[in-house]
Amino acid sequence: MKLFYTSKSQYARIVRVAIIELNLTDRVKLQEVTVRDRNSELLKYNPAGKVPTLATDDEFILSETRIITAYLNHLNPDIKIVADYSDAFSQQLEGITTAFIDGISTWIRERKFRTETEQSPTIIELEKSRALRILDYFEKIADQLDQTPKLAHITLASALGLEIRLPEFQWRQNYPKLAQWYDEFVQRPSLQATKLEA
Repeated sequence: MKLFYTSKSQYARIVRVAIIELNLTDRVKLQEVTVRDRNSELLKYNPAGKVPTLATDDEFILSETRIITAYLNHLNPDIKIVADYSDAFSQQLEGITTAFIDGISTWIRERKFRTETEQSPTIIELEKSRALRILDYFEKIADQLDQTPKLAHITLASALGLEIRLPEFQWRQNYPKLAQWYDEFVQRPSLQATKLEA
């Protein structure tokens, strides 16, 4: 199998963490690629040109973080990363953390990839408000978060780590319980090995 990724992709990072946590590093080859590039090797596999993309041993092409992670999890079902219907709380967290990372990613794109005149104050305010609501939620339930490397936890940590790319996203001071959880969780070797670039 081959995983196409970029070192700057927070979504690919989630899959890379899952590969390590599922003990699949010997089965999945990593290939770093370029995106938004007409000559990218990735386009030979995935016409959408998005990372992460997984080329399976059966010659299927899988994209989207949860789909890939679920596929990888079935290769090592003894370790539960992706929530199933028996774990409604984890499924709930997967949905909320996905919205969280998507919103922060949109906020970053507005700030980093658009000129000041092109930026949409409406979109920025919407995503900032969404992020703050979700942070409030996680601070309230911080005692229910453990250090188990589930998809929701990995996604949450990846989203919180985006603070390195967005100076406005300074969440630690107002969310001390969440910061304590995060600082412990990111010490896992899988997260240390996949740190995002600024």
